[in-house]
Amino acid sequence: MTATAVMQLIEKGKLAADANVNTYLTRFQLENNYAAPVTVANLLTHTSGIDDSFIVGAVDRPVDLVSLGDFFTKNPPRRGRPPGEEIVYSNMGMALAGYLVEAVSGLSFYDYVDQNVFRPLGMQHSTFRRPFPSNLAPLVATSGVGGQPPDKTAIQLYPVEALVTTVTDMGHFIIAHLNDGQFDDTRILSEASAREMHRQHFTQRRDMPGVAYGFFESRINDRRALFHTGGGGHESLLYLLPDDQIGFYIVYSGEIEKNFAQAFMDHYYPAARAYKLPRPPSDFAHRANRFTGLYRPNFIAMTSIEKLVGMIADTHVISNGDGTLTLRLPPFGSTSLRMVEVEPLFFRAEGGFYVTFTEDGKGNITRMATSGSTKDPAAYDKLHWYEGGLLHAGLGFAGFLVFLSLPLVSLIGFIRRRTPQAGSDQVSATTESRLAWRMATFVSLLVVMSPIPILTWMLLGDHSRPSQFKAAFHISSSFLLIAALLGLTLSIFAGIAWRRGDWSVARRIHYSVVALTAFLMVPFLHHWNLLPI
Repeated sequence: MTATAVMQLIEKGKLAADANVNTYLTRFQLENNYAAPVTVANLLTHTSGIDDSFIVGAVDRPVDLVSLGDFFTKNPPRRGRPPGEEIVYSNMGMALAGYLVEAVSGLSFYDYVDQNVFRPLGMQHSTFRRPFPSNLAPLVATSGVGGQPPDKTAIQLYPVEALVTTVTDMGHFIIAHLNDGQFDDTRILSEASAREMHRQHFTQRRDMPGVAYGFFESRINDRRALFHTGGGGHESLLYLLPDDQIGFYIVYSGEIEKNFAQAFMDHYYPAARAYKLPRPPSDFAHRANRFTGLYRPNFIAMTSIEKLVGMIADTHVISNGDGTLTLRLPPFGSTSLRMVEVEPLFFRAEGGFYVTFTEDGKGNITRMATSGSTKDPAAYDKLHWYEGGLLHAGLGFAGFLVFLSLPLVSLIGFIRRRTPQAGSDQVSATTESRLAWRMATFVSLLVVMSPIPILTWMLLGDHSRPSQFKAAFHISSSFLLIAALLGLTLSIFAGIAWRRGDWSVARRIHYSVVALTAFLMVPFLHHWNLLPI
């Protein structure tokens, strides 16, 4: 819907696909942290490099919604990657395209879509608005966010996530696109604009499904299709076969036993023969190690706390020893695809998927990209072993245990000192040693308590109210920030303790381990965007 609105304005000359987005922005500007500017076409093809942020883009209730201009002025989109290099799905980027509609049309996004898409297509039961218009409010069946009634929830990035509609209305939208912009006697796009919108505008490699404007490409049974998926208490799929003037829109909750798109294509457009992986190149087993290793999907934000998702997003490529590779997708390798090289750096995988790799000037593999079927095209960076998410999760847990050990030791020491047979290995009574131990205990308690606000929200909070999570995270991150700053003093105290010979050797070693962990905590938290500074 949003891409169609933008395409209308490109057709009228109010927007230019290759123009720098900043040309149209007066209240804020995108940062210039990369040489190439973000263009309108980058937004429509998810190649802008703009990071997503589900936390920033969420509000509690319809009354909390602000205009797109006010939202983006307060929260300018962050550029996490260079534009035009890879497909990285970005709700924030497409919502910015929705704001461009407002910036150049002089209408709110709601009014523009109502007047230029819904009304011309007879889509009488479709809206982006919250609260719902009075004529639609009794008809909305979705459970909303967190199981709350739909009129009690809202999404700030409404040009990309807030649409409610019916299959009948979507049928009108589908017909308009299949008829090159025309529904009955009404035209919402010129024939040239519709075809421009539908053609491929970016792909990671030739002959590989990529992205049009607002639509992703699919290739099932060797037929090109355009699609988009959705979800939010339900799942949906819009699927168009422009060359055959056929399309469908399916919405469902729960699980469907079969891949509907594949089953549809097999029934109405069966392949001449079932796709089978070709025979691997005879020499590939000797080259397999070039491709094997650890990768991470690039849809994970780089500039916000959502980067933490990377801890469970490890994607492995392993050699099977028979000239084939296996791609193990996150989370935790829950889906595996066997693939075979068909051209240099280009692979076909089970299920009709396409996989390609990118190499640098030295011949080292640096990136992987996948597309095909009805899965959004995705790009992956190749990682060094020490960048693995599970490794970092393990390091974080180990550090947590180190900090937990010190208050436990303090508690045991307190109990022992209250017994008649207290041993001689007690914390020295000097002022300096007391201060050193108490500082380490305070830092350790801050770290140990930091998950409590988040866990409390998870167990007792109202999950339909993002503000509760934001408050919980703010408290948790504040604990970590104070612990990180005060923790830097522990190395000094450890040096003094060794110089003076305070405590026993075992206690000094324990204290030094805590001090080292506190020192390393700063770069660790900074890497995962957990320091609110």
